[in-house]
Order: sequence, then structure tokens, then C-alpha cells
Amino acid sequence: MDRVTKTLLVIVGVMVILSPIGILLVWNYSDAWGEWDVQTVEHMVGHRLPGMEKLSTIWNHAVLPDYNVPGWEDKLHASIGYIISAIVGTALVVLLYYLLVKFIARGQSPAG
Repeated sequence: MDRVTKTLLVIVGVMVILSPIGILLVWNYSDAWGEWDVQTVEHMVGHRLPGMEKLSTIWNHAVLPDYNVPGWEDKLHASIGYIISAIVGTALVVLLYYLLVKFIARGQSPAG
């Protein structure tokens, strides 16, 4: 494994381990920045956003809803759930990237 790949893996690993900071910082306040539902945004801006309302119902089959394992509500378990969610999300993105690269590489003929 080359140095760039090792460095990238270390950075991603640190980000996965630090991912619970997002939930711990806003635990007693509200949602994390940008994780608002349609009603919250309506309250913030003063009117309904029809586009957001329409798009909010497109996908509701999350692998780990709310970045957590269902039933893990206390701070310790929520932090572990965040790390598990980060690992699953990272694995899915890497898998998608790998499949995309293989698909594109298969369509290209060797130089010669």
C-alpha cells in the first residue's frame, strides 16, 4: 500500500472515530446543523418549501435511521451507533466507488 493510500485511510479512520462529536455537541439543543425536517425549515424561514416537502418522501429506507442502532438512546450507545453508522456509510461509499471504477474500466479497451 502506498503512502497516499495509508494517509487517506488514517484520515478516514480518524473521521469515523470522531463522528459522535456531531451528536454530542447538539444533544440537549436540537438537530445538528442542516438535519432539519420540513416543519423545522418552515418555522425557520416562515413559509413552506414545496420542493423540500416533495423530496422528503422520496427515500425513507435508511440502513441506520438517525445514524443510530434502534433502541440505543443514551449518549454512550448513541456514540457507538454513530461510529457503526460511519463505518457502514464509508463501506457503502467505497463499495460503490469500487463498482463504478470496475464498470468504467471494463468499458475501456487496453491501449495498444
